[in-house]
Amino acid sequence: MIEIKQTSQGKALIMSSVSDFCGSMGYCELRIKHYLKGIKPPQTQLTIDGIKSHEKEEIYEKEHFTFEPVTEEGLKDLTKDIEFYREGLFTRFQRELSLGNEKPSILIYGRADKIMRNKGTLIVEDSKYPSSRGKYLVKYEPFDDQKLQTLLYLNSSFSESGSLKENDSFDISCEQRAWIINIKDKFTLESIKIFQGFQTIEAEQFLEAKINRFALIALGMLAPEHHNNAKKCQSCRFIDCEHRLS
Repeated sequence: MIEIKQTSQGKALIMSSVSDFCGSMGYCELRIKHYLKGIKPPQTQLTIDGIKSHEKEEIYEKEHFTFEPVTEEGLKDLTKDIEFYREGLFTRFQRELSLGNEKPSILIYGRADKIMRNKGTLIVEDSKYPSSRGKYLVKYEPFDDQKLQTLLYLNSSFSESGSLKENDSFDISCEQRAWIINIKDKFTLESIKIFQGFQTIEAEQFLEAKINRFALIALGMLAPEHHNNAKKCQSCRFIDCEHRLS
């Protein structure tokens, strides 16, 4: 869901889940108006299967691995490698934006698949379980919504409770940031393809542009654009969308 609230200073606060933000800015901007109205499409079988695959990985990790508890000192010590249990951290991305005369804030919240720090590099790994292996075998870059998701996680603060209060979250010190998008077989959980890279200036600009555009559309300051892709419409879960292409 996407919500717009007023802060105590009278400024707009745009709130969104990571999945709704990425689905809007990485797939179809017209979804924003649906989410603002509280309209959520039904889950697809692919989504249901993906949840089950995530749960299998969580269970397997907890049964076979033990991670050292992370202390406050450990979060700051760049010489110390740390790792959290799969699905063990919630994320909180908040920024104040400058959009002409408007200065709204945006809060995007989610839950990361895997967070770790290795040799000073903060790493976010996100796993995907597609219905078809074939479409990834010929791809050399992840889809925009997948990359947006990892970039949001990399630039968030974290919590183990899921609280959205700023003072309930913590930062993980790092020298650089890296993302991994692991495409896996939904039955065997084996990797089909792995996309990975460091957070570059170009990636930061990509994320900033998407955030600003999202805020402008949500506040009604900019009209959303349709992707004009019939294949995307066919797989879209908003089957009653007036802009749907046949």
